[in-house]
Amino acid sequence: MKMKQKGYSVAELIITLLLLIIVSAMAVPFILGTIQDYRLRTAAWQVAGDLRLARQKAVASGKAYRLTYKNGAAPSDPNSYIIERNEGVGTWTRDPAPRIYLQSLDGPTFVMIDTSSTPLSGVINFAANGTVPTAGTIRLVDGRGKRYDISINSVGRVNVAKL
Repeated sequence: MKMKQKGYSVAELIITLLLLIIVSAMAVPFILGTIQDYRLRTAAWQVAGDLRLARQKAVASGKAYRLTYKNGAAPSDPNSYIIERNEGVGTWTRDPAPRIYLQSLDGPTFVMIDTSSTPLSGVINFAANGTVPTAGTIRLVDGRGKRYDISINSVGRVNVAKL
């Protein structure tokens, strides 16, 4: 009588392992692209949320607020922004929120504030009634050239657009 053999041969294991490696190698670029897209989209919505927060605080407190950003060409703290409130004539105090840095990694996966963002001064002011004297657009780009525009109009409405 012949007994049935249970198990796999070495050749079957090697073929299965090779197929797994090939499928994984094809999936990695897709996964990395998805992660980069997510990082850029998250940064855009974070900036938009902070702009909305600054406007809300201006209206609630009756004080002017501003979001000050620095693009990639800034000599110090590039690709960052802070929220400040006006405490009097020319006196701005940093809001308790920490400074936000957009660039988290070097190489093709970073997110940065583009130099074509407006206003060129890097300051978006909110009056105490929530309006914006100088509308603008903060443009975020990644290492692959994909971008999001976060625009704010004169009445303080914030829009996010993928370009």
